[in-house]
Amino acid sequence: MTLPTFPVCAALPDIPTPYIPSTRGNVDEMLRLASITPGDIVFDLGSGDGRVVIAAARDYGARGVGIEIDAKLVALSDANARQAGVADRAAFRAQDVFAADIRDATVVTMYLLSGLVARLEPKLLTELRPGTRIVAHDYGFPTWKPDREWRISKHYMLYIVPARVAGAWRIDAPMTKGREFLLEFKQQYQEVNGGVRVRGGYLPAFEARLTGDVLSFVLVEDDLSYRFEGRVRDGEIEGVVRFGLGPRSEEHT
Repeated sequence: MTLPTFPVCAALPDIPTPYIPSTRGNVDEMLRLASITPGDIVFDLGSGDGRVVIAAARDYGARGVGIEIDAKLVALSDANARQAGVADRAAFRAQDVFAADIRDATVVTMYLLSGLVARLEPKLLTELRPGTRIVAHDYGFPTWKPDREWRISKHYMLYIVPARVAGAWRIDAPMTKGREFLLEFKQQYQEVNGGVRVRGGYLPAFEARLTGDVLSFVLVEDDLSYRFEGRVRDGEIEGVVRFGLGPRSEEHT
């Protein structure tokens, strides 16, 4: 499998980011858009006084980590977490966001200037697991299209880290009938397109969708649709293919 390469984070001068606290309503809209659950680990990049992490723990039962370069704000965040009764689920680190280990995150939130957001993109795509949700407040990525966005007083953008599916994959499914099916995809973030090269022709992949590590697409041969859905793991796509008409459709793993 050939994987796409993402740009390397270049060493650029630090971009000063003013501390502008989000309102309580803004914080809640970010967490709602991310669909926070008690099983999530929320990392807030540029966490200020800790209000996003504290709200995630207090209102949604999640665990959270705030990354903030200003040590005084980290101390204030710790005090605020104790006062809110969530110090056991909210931690704060005095760190530069580029040096922080964010690999445990299932959700990342950020309210940062556009230049800093653009510089962070390679780190997020490289270090975060496919399926991790990223919510940006006001300033999103320059070329990565949001999976979802809404405007409620402010602008919020949801990005779901995509698995890497670009390249060639060999299909092992009932429809192959002993033939070699070579699936090829091109990828631009979560947008994918491609099809299958098979002896005697080419089958385009219709309705190809990539959401995190879940890939789905439809192939049509001999007037019959084959609907694939699988999870991308360790260089393989494991899932099911459904084919047939109406209630008599079959499903194979």
